[in-house]
Amino acid sequence: MNLKEFFDQNRENLEIYDLKPGHEKRFLVKLKQQNRQQKNDFVKRHYKKLLIAASFILLIFTGARFYINSKQNRFQDTEIQQNERYFSEIIKEELSRIKTEETPETREVFENAMQQITRLENDYKKLVKDYRLNHDKYILNAMIENFQQRIEILQFVKQEINKIKKTKNRKNEIHKA
Repeated sequence: MNLKEFFDQNRENLEIYDLKPGHEKRFLVKLKQQNRQQKNDFVKRHYKKLLIAASFILLIFTGARFYINSKQNRFQDTEIQQNERYFSEIIKEELSRIKTEETPETREVFENAMQQITRLENDYKKLVKDYRLNHDKYILNAMIENFQQRIEILQFVKQEINKIKKTKNRKNEIHKA
């Protein structure tokens, strides 16, 4: 005979006291509290170990993120420097070509263009500082647009110089005739 059968057969002999109303509820509440207490004891016993493990994991992820970002930033910085050199060379070449064609008639156009280019160069320096702080793709776009604006100014100057030359040549032809 097993224990369950024994209790079932002798239930009347064993139940000599009546339980108070709500006994089962109170028992379940105490049981839940005991389970919670055991969980809390586990956390209390291992709190320092858990805190150290969490800190260690946080340090690993932060370090990995920093390492990856710095590697990407170095790649982007070299890419920016390459683009800057490329555009700067184009602009320098155009400026030297334009300077060779400078005359008293074209001086004003040339000087206005140089003022605009100087302003754009100063803006570009600010963009570089901003980019080094934020590494934002919008700043990169603004940097590229800055170079494009400088090139457009130089193209405009070339067109204006050609117009002035043509006008001057027509005047010379009229005076000769």
